[in-house]
Amino acid sequence: MVTIRVAAELTGLSQKAIRYYESAGLCPPSARSDSGYRLYSQEAIQRLQQIQHYRKLKFSIPDIAQLLDASPAEVLSSLRHQRDYVETQLEEYRQALTILNAELSAEEGVRLLQPPASRVAVVAIDLQNDILPGGALPCKRILSILPPLKVLFDQARSRGVPVIYICDHHRKGDPELLLWNNHMMEGSYGAQIISEVAPCPGDYLVQKNLFNGFINTDLQSVLDALGVRTLLFAGWRTEVCVAQTAIEAFYRGYHVAIAKDGTSSTTQKEHEYGMSLMQINYGFEVYPCETALNILMDS
Repeated sequence: MVTIRVAAELTGLSQKAIRYYESAGLCPPSARSDSGYRLYSQEAIQRLQQIQHYRKLKFSIPDIAQLLDASPAEVLSSLRHQRDYVETQLEEYRQALTILNAELSAEEGVRLLQPPASRVAVVAIDLQNDILPGGALPCKRILSILPPLKVLFDQARSRGVPVIYICDHHRKGDPELLLWNNHMMEGSYGAQIISEVAPCPGDYLVQKNLFNGFINTDLQSVLDALGVRTLLFAGWRTEVCVAQTAIEAFYRGYHVAIAKDGTSSTTQKEHEYGMSLMQINYGFEVYPCETALNILMDS
């Protein structure tokens, strides 16, 4: 048995941190001395080292409480979940840095020189694993739009056109979950973008918890930073998330187009309704994925 001072030296933790983990129920002292001082066994030292390791991996205290007594399979699953969460956080910080740099440059009077291609951006909505067979909201129809979307995204990247992914990102209590099954839940495999059309370095990710991709998101800030004025929309549920976000873009003054073979919904009837809504009421242009950028960039 060792004292808390020695335990701190062995683990690299402060005595304050050890007492905090005790108060959180993670690692109580193994015993007390006759004078009432905390004493720690070798097993307790190893437990404190485990806690420190999980904290470095950015696990929360409640998560660590479960991990300490979890099976190897449960630990492995949690590590994978945490990796995905950290990757998402890194992407959000990268985007925040892009926007901050743009806004600071503008504030300091430095005009950002954008290539002509930056006036157009591709906006892809809800291309996530939960739509695939086996997901929370499965529909095989999404498979038909993945190949043309891959062509579109590859063309965009080769020509310097930003690709912006807008993805459902839900937590318990989100209003949308009252209408639909739990789907695209934070940190889940179902919330990840489908591998066939996964983002590349330099792409942008915007998370939403409502149908409209502009509401409660940083989409407007991303578009302002990029200096785009024409948006080519594609993705899942033509008549819902695609239509609501595209119509909002129209009201915000953007030139809007739709990727004909890169947009779909749960039924052909729903898809056609969404396309009619956007074309008849708003006059949105519709182009195939393969030629859309050539047309929009030359116009």
